[in-house]
Amino acid sequence: MESINGLHDTPLVSVVMINWNRKEILRKTLLKLREQTYSKYEIIIADNGSSDGAARMIETEFSEVVLIELQENVGIEGYNIAFEKSSGEIVVILDNDSFLEPEGIAKIVRKFRQYPKLGALGCKVLYYDSGETHHWHPAVRVEEGPAEGFDAPLFNGCAAAARRSVIEKVGFYPPEYFLYENERDFCTRIINAGYDVKYFTDIVGFHMVSREGRSNERLIFFATRNRIWYLWKYMPFGIALWKSFTILVYNLFSAAKNMQLMIYLRPFFYAIKGLPEIIKNRTPIKKEYIHKALY
Repeated sequence: MESINGLHDTPLVSVVMINWNRKEILRKTLLKLREQTYSKYEIIIADNGSSDGAARMIETEFSEVVLIELQENVGIEGYNIAFEKSSGEIVVILDNDSFLEPEGIAKIVRKFRQYPKLGALGCKVLYYDSGETHHWHPAVRVEEGPAEGFDAPLFNGCAAAARRSVIEKVGFYPPEYFLYENERDFCTRIINAGYDVKYFTDIVGFHMVSREGRSNERLIFFATRNRIWYLWKYMPFGIALWKSFTILVYNLFSAAKNMQLMIYLRPFFYAIKGLPEIIKNRTPIKKEYIHKALY
């Protein structure tokens, strides 16, 4: 039996993650997932060719996990592969170093049942060690918000969820991004399709913030390049040009401050190089939704 918003009484929930060389932190995440009070869920992990034994650890210690072993690190494309493998009416998206409070999945199901136009949601994220709030929403700085949540232009991908029917309608993460800004791109398409993206502070995720294998240079490169590509994919040309200019100015200032010119300018070269293909496949957001997607 289905409810009026298209969900079964007790819908299957798919928890999807990607992993790359984070065996120990992933083990902690999976142990925490076993504490969920909601019982009807599956876990799907796309392992991006880890060399630290993570895949074998999953097979021997967590038989409930559906493991997808990839031969190389394909970045966020791993999420897309996990999305395709999943079967749940609701898809919960986690990082391999993040987990939800024990009632997290149950609360997420209730939100999607309560709000038929809800396409995706983001959770309040607490740093696991300190308990401090990660204020990821561009406008919200309160720890306790209304039950109906806040409108959001994106979600924090370490603790989020989306309705499967909406994912099938708008498509997956943009594989050309490889890392970063994929949540923003995904949520813009959800908003453009007429659905809501919400931030709920009464659903809590915890981020263990593992920094194994991460580099600041990689973050600067992909976040800058992909943000520019995002602007030219969806925004009016005037907004895209102005926002790109402000990013350039900010990066030039950061380059001078840190004395690392090429680290901050390199992503612009690659962004410009890829712009013809981005513009060719451009799908501008509807004017009435620009204010919901842009900040």
